[in-house]
Amino acid sequence: MKIFLLFFVFYFSSIFFQESNAEIVCNNYVSDIDIINRNPFYVRTFWYDYITSVGLDSRQRVSQFTIANNVNPATNIYCLKNLLKLVLINTNLSIVPDIKNFQNLNSLIIQSDNGCIGQHLPAEFGQLTSLTNLELTDIKNLENLPNEIEALIQLQSLTLKKIPNLNKIPDDSIGKLTNLNELNLIDLPNLSNVPSTMNNFQSLQRLVISNLNINSLRLDNLARLMTISIGSNSLLQTIQLTNMLQFSSIDIQKNTELLTLKLQNVSMTNSLTVYANTKLTSIVMDNVSGLQVISITNSEQLKKISIENADRLYSLSLNSLANFESISIHNAPLLSTVSIQYSPLLQTILFNNTSSMQTLDLSGCQLTTFPESILTIKSLVTLVLTTNRLSALPLTLSTDLPNLLFLNLVNNKFQGAIFQPPLIYLRELYLSNNSFTSLDGIGSYQSLQRFELDFNQISSIPTEIMQLSPMLQSLQARFNQLTTIPYSMTNMRSLTSFFADKNNISSSERLYLINAFQQSLVKLYI
Repeated sequence: MKIFLLFFVFYFSSIFFQESNAEIVCNNYVSDIDIINRNPFYVRTFWYDYITSVGLDSRQRVSQFTIANNVNPATNIYCLKNLLKLVLINTNLSIVPDIKNFQNLNSLIIQSDNGCIGQHLPAEFGQLTSLTNLELTDIKNLENLPNEIEALIQLQSLTLKKIPNLNKIPDDSIGKLTNLNELNLIDLPNLSNVPSTMNNFQSLQRLVISNLNINSLRLDNLARLMTISIGSNSLLQTIQLTNMLQFSSIDIQKNTELLTLKLQNVSMTNSLTVYANTKLTSIVMDNVSGLQVISITNSEQLKKISIENADRLYSLSLNSLANFESISIHNAPLLSTVSIQYSPLLQTILFNNTSSMQTLDLSGCQLTTFPESILTIKSLVTLVLTTNRLSALPLTLSTDLPNLLFLNLVNNKFQGAIFQPPLIYLRELYLSNNSFTSLDGIGSYQSLQRFELDFNQISSIPTEIMQLSPMLQSLQARFNQLTTIPYSMTNMRSLTSFFADKNNISSSERLYLINAFQQSLVKLYI
């Protein structure tokens, strides 16, 4: 009895195997229209990308076919030998050896196969020699690509996405696809190696590597690669990109184990974005002569950045780097704007040959002393040091930074009188949220146009402020301890707005001031 059952199982398994691999007979159909009419669902004869439909050529042959959300198409579609584009969305069509009939097919897109494609694609897949675009997305069981893909030498775009069991891409075979200009490897959690032959892709322009099982990525000499995105690779520890002559943008995000990033000789890169790589500790950039914009955010373990020979860099933004300690920039002659915000452990700031720097923002870095290295940036126009713990400025600030026009020191620990010697070149000065008690010496700030000192402890405004009459346009002194305002300020000819509300001015004095200032050009808010 057991022998009979085994024979029975073997017999029917053999029948199934023979049927599943049997060649489809196509000469039973009188036309392509006849073929599509045999499907158990309605097929439009005007082609759409995402609706079940066909496109017909001038001889009424099917050249484009989309099957969307019709799960059981007839296998006779493999008889459409003039097909140029095939899109399968949420269908149950297996890939069988008869796919070799698609000799003219240049685009194949499969999205969601419902588990109907097996662990392996048939060797005949390599006979799609006209294919220029291949997209395989949400393929449940596929484990590898056949070696025969080496014959797809016309392929220009390859996307492998959401294929949970894919664990191998044949190195030698894929290395022969030298016409590839776009490669997307996305959500392949069992793929532990990218092809070692990727350096053969000398036509590659766009590369996406996301959610793979790789622990290192080293790419070299991809001469035409323009954009690269590396994201959500949970085991990736090292990235090294060297000798990329056409890079325009690099995007590196959410690689939670990434420790080091090295860029070398990426001479045409315009922008670098690094976001939420939580264990990243070191970034080294050398000869990044084309790099123009760098943005690095939420990389909590990053401690050090060294940039050398960034000839075209003009903007650097670092934000929320909890353990960041050191920034070193050498030879960035066009660097104009540097923003390092909310990096409370920042200690070392070194700038060498950054002669074009105009804006520096070190907000929220918990600085207790003024970084002396700032005094070497002679070109500096705007300096922002808000939300730190500063209590003093260098006495030589004005002489060392003769071009400084805008200084923002909001929310620090300054006390007592306003700074002396005076900052004679400043046009805008922001001192709110400190503990200043006196404005003595303010008359020497003769270039000042905008002055804000809300939330201090100022009890009086000295009459010497009248010396600022030719320049001062806006003054804010809210939430202080003022009991009056010099009446002569009604004659400040350039002053257009004066905010003095929330002080200790009595009702009668307030009424008198309102009447006095109504006759002047100064708009008083009290």
